[in-house]
Amino acid sequence: MASETGSSSETVTIEKSNSPEQPNPANRRAMIKKAGMFLGAASALAALGTPAKADAGADDIAGLWAGVVSFPGNLPPPFNTIIMTDGRIWTDSGQTDLTSAALDSTLWGAVKKIGHRQYHVVGRYWTYDPSANPTGYGTVDEIVTLSADGNSYHADFMGQFFDVNGNPLGPPSPGFEDAKRIA
Repeated sequence: MASETGSSSETVTIEKSNSPEQPNPANRRAMIKKAGMFLGAASALAALGTPAKADAGADDIAGLWAGVVSFPGNLPPPFNTIIMTDGRIWTDSGQTDLTSAALDSTLWGAVKKIGHRQYHVVGRYWTYDPSANPTGYGTVDEIVTLSADGNSYHADFMGQFFDVNGNPLGPPSPGFEDAKRIA
């Protein structure tokens, strides 16, 4: 322990610590204050760089959706679909008609982000006759645009049917799908 006498009659005592683990109380208090200020400033800067959850989700197509597929002239008539995607794989299950004359499988596709709130989906589904024998397949090539809040989308697509040998059964046909996010 060392003592110093200033110009006044008071004596100031300074304790020196020989232990590297325990700095003297005055230095320790200053270190804690500086660490607190540093952590507070770092947290504030991190918060500025982190987008709000709603903003981040508005550009994310991953989720479960309820949609309606429609065609110009309503042929075939509009039908409901359930869509599930993780942003890379797309499944779309919808029955054009609840009769066995229009049996088809779930559409399986690939998703690629092409811009802000825009995705390109390419998929295929298989078609069957009333006895559930394969008759060919259909293809879909669509551009999906999410709404600004990310809770709905509109897609324009071209679809085409092929026989079991891969021969086209007519030219590609346009259509569109509108969907709302379920989860």
